[in-house]
Amino acid sequence: MEQERPPPATKRARPSPPRAQDAAAASAEDRLSALDDTILHAILVRLPLRDAAATTALSRRWPRVFATLPRLLLHPATFNRRGFPDEGCDDFCEDTARWIDALDSVLDGRAAPVAALEVHARFLFQFRDWFRGAFRELCGSGGLLELSIDNTKHSESERYELPTPIYGCTTLTSLDLYNCRLRVPGKLTGLRAVRSLRLRNVLATDADARRLISRCSASEHLEIQDIHRVRNIVIRSPCLEKLDICSYRPLCISVKKAPRLDTVELSLFYFHGWIFRDTMYSDEDYSLSEIKEMAEREKQVDEIGNLVTFLGGLGCTKKLTLKMCTEYSKVLSKAKVSMPKILPNKSCLLGLEMLTLSLGHNHEALAALISCLLNSCPNLKNLKIIGAAAHHDHWKSPVPLAAEFWEERINGDCVLNHLSSITIYIDSLLESYPCLGLCQFLVMNARILKRMSIHYYRWQLKMEQVAMVEAVRNELQLWPRANPNVLLELSPVDRHPSY
Repeated sequence: MEQERPPPATKRARPSPPRAQDAAAASAEDRLSALDDTILHAILVRLPLRDAAATTALSRRWPRVFATLPRLLLHPATFNRRGFPDEGCDDFCEDTARWIDALDSVLDGRAAPVAALEVHARFLFQFRDWFRGAFRELCGSGGLLELSIDNTKHSESERYELPTPIYGCTTLTSLDLYNCRLRVPGKLTGLRAVRSLRLRNVLATDADARRLISRCSASEHLEIQDIHRVRNIVIRSPCLEKLDICSYRPLCISVKKAPRLDTVELSLFYFHGWIFRDTMYSDEDYSLSEIKEMAEREKQVDEIGNLVTFLGGLGCTKKLTLKMCTEYSKVLSKAKVSMPKILPNKSCLLGLEMLTLSLGHNHEALAALISCLLNSCPNLKNLKIIGAAAHHDHWKSPVPLAAEFWEERINGDCVLNHLSSITIYIDSLLESYPCLGLCQFLVMNARILKRMSIHYYRWQLKMEQVAMVEAVRNELQLWPRANPNVLLELSPVDRHPSY
């Protein structure tokens, strides 16, 4: 029997050399795979969360990369279907129930605690029980460092009440709350590690605010903007370095203990009818008689005393910014007591080196405040004044205050010994020279002044007024000067600075 022969070996084809595109693709894939998780996290955090979740299909490694993503940024549109016509609006949610289910799935798949969570949503109140459970797990994970809750629902009936587990979180270093209701427990177990606290458009009582601020004893940055119902804020924060407060109504702020406080900004934007706004944002029902009683009580507020109390706690502050609208000058002018010429000795701003004032310095009530400040900060080096904008007829600058007005009120032995730089922004240079009274006084009395810069709006200057500008410039050069080497500048600008 003929022995079967093995089949002849087939000739193997030589592999063709890799194409340039394939080599480039392989090289790119290798480079991406070589990146460590930290770099990949830095890339994914810049993507919408839905797109970051899609990377889990790339390889077996990527599901863990996504599951350990340290920061989660959530908008109402985060889990909308691809191609859904939301026109890029982050605040439009296609299906809230689907949104909750998708976030629930993301949290269930976590392989590491969430380090930073930022939530912008209109339905926090609607799903408050679910969010309470989610915050309980996140705060108890031992890894949550930063929490930002932005309740974009502006209905006072749906103001989001901060869940109790957040007050017990021991790991938080940053807490940012917008449009929330604070009910601070009497016995707090957390928040001692918070270094940055932001309260914006929140509703709280005096006791709630005091308890929360004092509990965050490690705070280095405190920001309060439009806090409702609160009338008195007491700040005891030994680590505080930066303080930013904005209020639409009278507020007594007392800084009791802040030896490291370096930078302070106080913005007071009072407007007519703020009493009704305060009651509207409250969670209580007020009768008309109660509202009238509140209005009468607010008329008794000592706004001068509030300012003196606030300034009295800033002895170590180096940079101070005060922003005050035109309406605030009317509030000060109605005060029953006058602004002191100088703060008490124990309240003087001995550490202040830079003072920025955004206000109308020709309003006599505000001018008295400026005089008090300049007399109370003997070591001031830099002064910047940004004049209040006069966009309406009833807000036009009053009659300019002459140099003699300031000479009667400012003590030449105080700030004028150290002031070296002055910058003043004004709306109009040609309305009877509205800035030159204060400027002239400072140039005549500041002994070591090196530079005085006066800026005016370019768009308010007409072609036929150029000669008048030159007349003002020539007048500046004729002023007597305490320092003959001082540089006087007069120049146009397109807009006032933003800071």
